[in-house]
Amino acid sequence: MPKDAAAMGSEILTSAKQRNYTIRVHLPQGDPPPRGHALVWLLDTPTTWAPMQQALNEQGDGGVVVIGIGWEEQGSVDPDLRRRDFTLPARHAVSQQAGSAGDWREDGDADAFLAFLIDVAQPRYLDALPIDAARQVLVGHSLSGLFVLHALMTCPDRFHGFVAASPSIWWDKARIVDDIANTDLSTARDARVLITVGSDEQVAGPEKPPRIDGEDQAAMLGAQHMVDNASAFAGALRKRGLDCRFELVEGEDHKSVIPAAMAHALRFTRDDARSFPE
Repeated sequence: MPKDAAAMGSEILTSAKQRNYTIRVHLPQGDPPPRGHALVWLLDTPTTWAPMQQALNEQGDGGVVVIGIGWEEQGSVDPDLRRRDFTLPARHAVSQQAGSAGDWREDGDADAFLAFLIDVAQPRYLDALPIDAARQVLVGHSLSGLFVLHALMTCPDRFHGFVAASPSIWWDKARIVDDIANTDLSTARDARVLITVGSDEQVAGPEKPPRIDGEDQAAMLGAQHMVDNASAFAGALRKRGLDCRFELVEGEDHKSVIPAAMAHALRFTRDDARSFPE
């Protein structure tokens, strides 16, 4: 084990734009395989870290390193930060059902966050930990799931696996559907993709303002079509020749599906690792 690995439980990394991120590292027990461990890059850790730890406890953590990326701020995640890091500048007005109470204050800057992953985070940990660089899987949920799909379109060679859990395909009037239709995916043919969604998300979409409740809630949330969007997007990727799997998790909504989504992501990572001979 590298001499500084024991000190990597949590640390702060700073992006080129001087934005601070809290990095959490889970190292599996036992010696790494000859080629190194598979690696999960886990986004949105205020909501995904604990469910991923649950999945590791239930399935065993052998062979998989998890690097979680969150924000320096303590407590529940600021929706401004999620929109800034996981979306592109909106072409259309942000709809009320897409926000929290009040307007977001900062436009999308997903490409800057992607640059942080590639230029700062990957060099830091690929050099310091026993990781097989060919077995990296990017995992996100909701807006960070949308970001995972953006990374697939933008730099498919920097990760081998992409897991988009309940991706917010509806964002900005589903602009990513138009974007994927006009993107050259020839360099993504070696990528493996998993898209998951809860069955109850079809009528219980994400990012609901707390003030919307009662009869208004059903009217607001029914417009997101999360299951249809996720299934159709997976089908579009398959038609373009990509290895894309779609998993519908029965009986779960946008929040309750997260533990199951993390369990699927962990199994996907292990299946991906088995495709490489030691």
